[in-house]
Amino acid sequence: MARGQRGEFRGLLRPKVAGMAEPVQDPIVLEAARLARLEQALDKAVSSDRMGTYLAAAAGDPARARALYVWDRDVSAALLADIAILEVAVRNAMHAALAAGWSERWYENAALWLDDRSMRQLENAWKDLPSDVKRNRHDVLLPGRLVARCMFGFWTNLLDAGSFVGREPRRTATDYEALWRSHLSKAFLGGRAQARASGARYTRSWAHEQLRFVNVVRNRAAHHEPFVNGCPVPGQASRRLTAQEAHDACLVLARMLDRDLAAWLSGSTRVPSVLAARP
Repeated sequence: MARGQRGEFRGLLRPKVAGMAEPVQDPIVLEAARLARLEQALDKAVSSDRMGTYLAAAAGDPARARALYVWDRDVSAALLADIAILEVAVRNAMHAALAAGWSERWYENAALWLDDRSMRQLENAWKDLPSDVKRNRHDVLLPGRLVARCMFGFWTNLLDAGSFVGREPRRTATDYEALWRSHLSKAFLGGRAQARASGARYTRSWAHEQLRFVNVVRNRAAHHEPFVNGCPVPGQASRRLTAQEAHDACLVLARMLDRDLAAWLSGSTRVPSVLAARP
């Protein structure tokens, strides 16, 4: 080998010689390399745009940004666990209130005027039922199965002012205020006491806002949107609910439904411990 060529082989592995032991690799170095690969996998899966939210919250620290991302996942999971109880309780309470006036099959009763939006939501819930269930319209279990298919937004919207049904020239306004006063106000046994405790009157619009907050939180958590910087409230551009306020909104709704349910939820929720563990 020419003298000038010797340097070209510096740094290359030596040929394996029989009887020569393999070099021992530092386990700390190996573990660091493994963790780096895992972190890169998370970054790739999440995308740089999405992780940018957490990097900003972590003042540019990648390790803390990843920890915040995992924390945010845990916040969503804990909130959804509570809302899973509340959503069922809300639909059962409102279904019972409607059934008191129009029977278990209130959704079939033409005397109950629902606006076009509510009817579309009911239609979608009906379409979601299995065909054999829809064919057996006299099944006593059918009302409950349809109610279970109605989204949280359907029940929330029944507490707004109501819109229109039909098309011109027979387009008619619906009056959800009357529906509230006659029946739906009775769905929330603790509503009056909770409104009073909040310094408000127990009105349809107040109850609608409480359900709307929880529905916004539900949808944000279900779509894996961040809570690290709060949760925007549609129609209130300057307002964002913090993760703590999202939890408080769930407890308010629980107390509206039943103070004992609220006590149970307060004792079982994981949200406070998750919030306290924020990186």
